[in-house]
Amino acid sequence: MSTSKELLKKHDLKFTENRKVILEQFMSANYALSYNDIDAMIAQKLDKVTVYRTLKSFQESGIIHEVMDGSSQVKYALCHSGSCSSHHHHDAHVHFRCEKCDKTFCLDDVKVPLLNMPSGYQLNSQSVFVQGLCRKCS
Repeated sequence: MSTSKELLKKHDLKFTENRKVILEQFMSANYALSYNDIDAMIAQKLDKVTVYRTLKSFQESGIIHEVMDGSSQVKYALCHSGSCSSHHHHDAHVHFRCEKCDKTFCLDDVKVPLLNMPSGYQLNSQSVFVQGLCRKCS
């Protein structure tokens, strides 16, 4: 796995201490993170605007993708495919939220089936969210 510095460079983002700190949270977690998760995990407190701007730049550059898990918080997960970019995210996999620990996981090996849309409908993106108990909680 790449270091935070290598990953930022690969996605044409300048290396800063704030980006490093936030990116390392994603690299060490195996589940999707919300702003509140990140804020609780980092030792030095960063202002909210800095964190949200960093998350936006990570998403726009293809480092992270947004995760829809039925909760009221926006969550983000590290893109693992290596082929995500600022133009397109290749995140057509299932997102799984554990009902016990409330963590949301990307199930990269479980692909979202292609849907056949009725005439007149154009599919631009799709996501599948499932819930139950994760490996640790079941």
